[in-house]
Amino acid sequence: MIIKADMHIHTCLSPCAEISISPKRAAEKAYKEGLMMIFITDHNSMENAEAAMKTAEKYDNLRVYPGMEITSREEVHTLALFEYIQDAYAVQYDIYKYLPGIISEKESQEQVIANEKDEVEGYCGKSLFSAVDKSIDYIVNLIHENNGLAVAAHIDRPSFSVISQLGFIPENLNYDALEISPNTGLDKAKSVYEEYSDKYNFVTGSDSHWLDNIGKAYTEFEGKDNSFSSFASYLKRKIN
Repeated sequence: MIIKADMHIHTCLSPCAEISISPKRAAEKAYKEGLMMIFITDHNSMENAEAAMKTAEKYDNLRVYPGMEITSREEVHTLALFEYIQDAYAVQYDIYKYLPGIISEKESQEQVIANEKDEVEGYCGKSLFSAVDKSIDYIVNLIHENNGLAVAAHIDRPSFSVISQLGFIPENLNYDALEISPNTGLDKAKSVYEEYSDKYNFVTGSDSHWLDNIGKAYTEFEGKDNSFSSFASYLKRKIN
């Protein structure tokens, strides 16, 4: 069957996202748009993922998975995608040790933690705008050690991508896939990034920071179902 997947969606926890994109509303919008699997990937935190997962329990055709978009010391963004909430929490616990506390009034007011009832439960006390004080290879290895998928985020963007920051994709990083932003698109990416097309699968996500953008871009792949293992198989990674 053909699976429509969006592995890059932010919620009101990300200080750069609109306040109305609560985890509950993100899951509801994804269902209405016909998406079959999504990952909640807020900046350096997954504290809103579980609420979106609980919201999606009532939908037969949608699975929501936990994740985060981690910023390395080099200011490279990597999507960390997980099947199980405990693995995501383990990675969050580790990176929180290397992330500073809130450093601006904007962060203190706009990093909203919400539950599946659309109620505010609190605010994240870490500076989610900041970089984690760990290298990109440490972060990729940390994701893999906790049974996750590591996807290089929006490699075609002029900032916060592995190519914009390093100039190339080092062989030792062992990414599971490369994300192309909707601005470039998957078809064009195959020619623009031809040197990487034999090693990696290209995927695309909406990178939604506002509610209406959910469903505007997604990856289609053929799989047995909308399980995490099907997505991992598409990326050709064996999960323990």
